[in-house]
Amino acid sequence: MHKPLAYAFFISYNKYILYLWKDGNYMAFSNSVELSYPVEEVFKLFIRTAKRDFPRFNEENPVGCKVNKKVGAYSAGATTMEVEITGFVKNELYQIVSTNGSIKYTSTYEFEVIDENTTRLTLVEEDEKPGIFPWFNTLVQSVLFKGRVRKRFIYFVERLEEELERHRNNIAKNSKSRADEEAKIKAKAEAKKAKEAAKKAKEEAQAAKMAAAKAIAEAKAAAEQAEKAAKEAEAKFQNIEYVSEEVVVDETVTNEGENN
Repeated sequence: MHKPLAYAFFISYNKYILYLWKDGNYMAFSNSVELSYPVEEVFKLFIRTAKRDFPRFNEENPVGCKVNKKVGAYSAGATTMEVEITGFVKNELYQIVSTNGSIKYTSTYEFEVIDENTTRLTLVEEDEKPGIFPWFNTLVQSVLFKGRVRKRFIYFVERLEEELERHRNNIAKNSKSRADEEAKIKAKAEAKKAKEAAKKAKEEAQAAKMAAAKAIAEAKAAAEQAEKAAKEAEAKFQNIEYVSEEVVVDETVTNEGENN
C-alpha cells in the first residue's frame, strides 16, 4: 500500500499518465501505459529478465531473492545497492526494493488485463531519502525529476515493446525454422520410405522372375520327363509286340514240323 499523501497531482502525456505524491522524505511516481500484448506475454518478459538478474530466481516463489547490483534512483546517483524481490503474483504484480543504508528505492509493476490482447502496465516508483529539510527536498526533487521520470518511463516502455516484438518475431522465426526442419525431416523420411519401397518392389520382381524361371525350368524338366516316359513306354510297347511276333513265328514253325 502507498503511504498517506501530503498532496498529489497527475500529469497526462498522451498514453502515458504520471502521478506524483509526497509525504515528508517520501516521494513516489506512478506511470501507466497500455501495451498491445496479452498479459501472459508481458509478464513472461519480466520473468526472463528476473531469471537473468537473479541467479537463484524461483518462478514458483521468488520473493526474497537478492542480488547486489549497480542501480540508479531519481534522488540519488547510480550506486551499488542490494536489490530484493519483495512482491510477486503471476500476471498481476512484480515488485523489487533496492536499498543502500538509509536510501530505499521501490519499483512496483502492476499488470491489468484490458482484453485478451491488451495489458495496462503501471509502474509505481517510490524513493525515500532522509535530509535536513525532507519536505523541501521532496518538493525540489518532484520539480527536478518529474521530467526525468517521464523520459525514463517512455524509454523503458519503448525498450519493453521492442523486446516483446523481438521475442515474438524470434518465436515466429523459430516456429518457421522448426516447420521447415520438420518438413525436411518428413521429406527425407518419405524419400527413404519410397526408396525402401522401390528396393522391396525390385526384390519382389527379382524373386518373381526367379520363381518364373524356376517354374519354367520345372515345367521343362517335367515335359522332358514326360517325353522320356512316353518314349520308354513306347519302346516297351514295341518290345512287347516284337516278342509276340517271335512267339507267333515259333508256333508256326512248330506246327509245320509236326505236320511233316
